[in-house]
Amino acid sequence: IMSDNTTTTTTTTKNYMIRRMALQILSTVLLTRSFYQVMIMYIGNRANLMLVMNLLRDSSPHITLDAFHVFKIFVANPHKPPEITKILKSNQRKLCTYLETLHQDREIQDVQFRDEKALVISTLQNL
Repeated sequence: IMSDNTTTTTTTTKNYMIRRMALQILSTVLLTRSFYQVMIMYIGNRANLMLVMNLLRDSSPHITLDAFHVFKIFVANPHKPPEITKILKSNQRKLCTYLETLHQDREIQDVQFRDEKALVISTLQNL
């Protein structure tokens, strides 16, 4: 459906709208049950995780929110490949510290986001 090269190119472009739309489409595809095999392939790829982690640090709050929705899929995977677990463990402290401050203003009105963020942080802490 989407090659690694296409995903990398569209999510690293300087064009804000392309990056934003690419992340939104990626998130939708990865969370669609009929694309389960695509999701498994995507979240099993080290380069994809690194890309999404970098997007979490983007200057745009919209990009970081969209990146979070993709990142949580990597973290929630109960069958993470060893290389994915290793990256998450290596960055565990930094990720948890960063995520604790990510979109704190949104947590007040968006209970689902608050719960998902808490679950991601908890899962990372328990690796």
